Amino acid sequence: MSKGVNFFQTIISSIMGGNSPEAVKKRMLKNIAKALSKTKFHFYKISQKEAEPAMAKFFYDIYKAVSPAQIMFQNINPASLKQVVISATLSDRQHELLESLSEEAVYESSKSVPIEELKAKTAKDYSEFSKEFTSEKIKSTDALYSKLMAFYNFCTYDFYFILKKFDSSMRERNFNSLPRFQPIIGEYIVEEIKNFTSVAWALPLEASWDNLFELLKNLKGVEPVALNVWKKIIARLSTLKAEGVFEMIVQLISDDPFYKEKVRPEALHITEEYIQGIKKQVDTAVEEIKKRQTESKIEHLAAEIFTTTNVESLKNYNTDANELFEKKNFKGYMYCDALKYLKLFLLDFTKKSIRELSDILLVRGKWSNQQMATPMSEAFHRLLSMSDNIIKMDEKLADNGEWGMKIRTLLPRCERDKEARNIINMVIGDANEEAAQLITASVKYYVIYAKNLKMVLEDFLKGAHSTLIINWKELDRFSEGKLKANAIEIYKKIFTLVQLMQSYNVQLRTAPRY
Repeated sequence: MSKGVNFFQTIISSIMGGNSPEAVKKRMLKNIAKALSKTKFHFYKISQKEAEPAMAKFFYDIYKAVSPAQIMFQNINPASLKQVVISATLSDRQHELLESLSEEAVYESSKSVPIEELKAKTAKDYSEFSKEFTSEKIKSTDALYSKLMAFYNFCTYDFYFILKKFDSSMRERNFNSLPRFQPIIGEYIVEEIKNFTSVAWALPLEASWDNLFELLKNLKGVEPVALNVWKKIIARLSTLKAEGVFEMIVQLISDDPFYKEKVRPEALHITEEYIQGIKKQVDTAVEEIKKRQTESKIEHLAAEIFTTTNVESLKNYNTDANELFEKKNFKGYMYCDALKYLKLFLLDFTKKSIRELSDILLVRGKWSNQQMATPMSEAFHRLLSMSDNIIKMDEKLADNGEWGMKIRTLLPRCERDKEARNIINMVIGDANEEAAQLITASVKYYVIYAKNLKMVLEDFLKGAHSTLIINWKELDRFSEGKLKANAIEIYKKIFTLVQLMQSYNVQLRTAPRY
């Protein structure tokens, strides 16, 4: 019997449409309408599908209350609000440290403090500055900023736009007389209601607002909205949200009982990023100072050696090639300037002045023990071949050279061909490695030569008591009495060149081959 009754009920329900999706939807909308009518907010006339003047009055009261805040925020860059919040939460000591960590302060300190000492000082100050940001402080700072941005978005919502739909004659921010709001078709404002709830429900309605209003008062000298008025707005919004008034109105206007509001207060995080930003700012400033000081030192050393810094570059391993590499996002050649200075020193000074001195000391000089001359002689002869090695390396990068052909062939394809890009990177890396090898090996042999030259000079100054070379008088006469002066000048030049090469901080992947 039960099965028969159920069967007939199913047929009747099917005929009457009782369980059809449309019937279910209608019943749901009817229940929503009942629930809405039981609330104290008479914003929507269900039978006429109209938004009532009471809704407009609700928006108007908020608009009037937050209007001063709208004006205030119009003159504030939203991006600057991060700094406002952070600054308000810093301790007096952090403000002091922040001042010393500013770019201006770091650059000013660099004028009187050595770079390594400056680096240590800024690291110490930053450590003390960042340690005050406890997990609790970070949490409260982020919460204050999240609250501020929610308040900003709510206050800058375009209330005037939605109110104009209720009274087309209404003038913006004219609160001298109450507008004449008229009922309007709900469809006209359904999107505006959704937009409003997206900013209203993003407010942390349960939070305390005292600290935010204190911040805003300190910022502008006055509260943009009276705190007691704002708390009344929050209370009303809380009730509306709890009762789902706007959600039900949207469901009824759009005939969509399944519409759900998904807005939640957003937790924004700015403190960790700010702390890291300060570190990056300080590190960048120190590195820039170090770079400037290195460049200044290089210019000074180069001018001391060559009397000019206008030195001709290598034909292929040069900064002009780097301009093209940079456009294609390659790192480029690292030691262009170092290699051009080294090549000039090898050609113009080593093969002339140092050769002349070496001929006197190593060829004409009578050494008490010839083996003592071997390190100096070997270093000198190694240096004589170094300029040729630089030229050979540079020629590899010519258009018809071993490396240059690969670069010229693959460069047009590198943006779409990963393998081509990898090969070019490998070639550039090999060129930099060989350049580093040439520089490092040259410095090594110059240092050996200079150490032995110093030893020879010390022996010369012993006069009759010299033990290394036994014919100093003969050598000095051959040099027209300038042997000592020439040797000292060459020693100084070599010492300066070594300093110049060391300024480029050459990095090797393998031991020098040359």
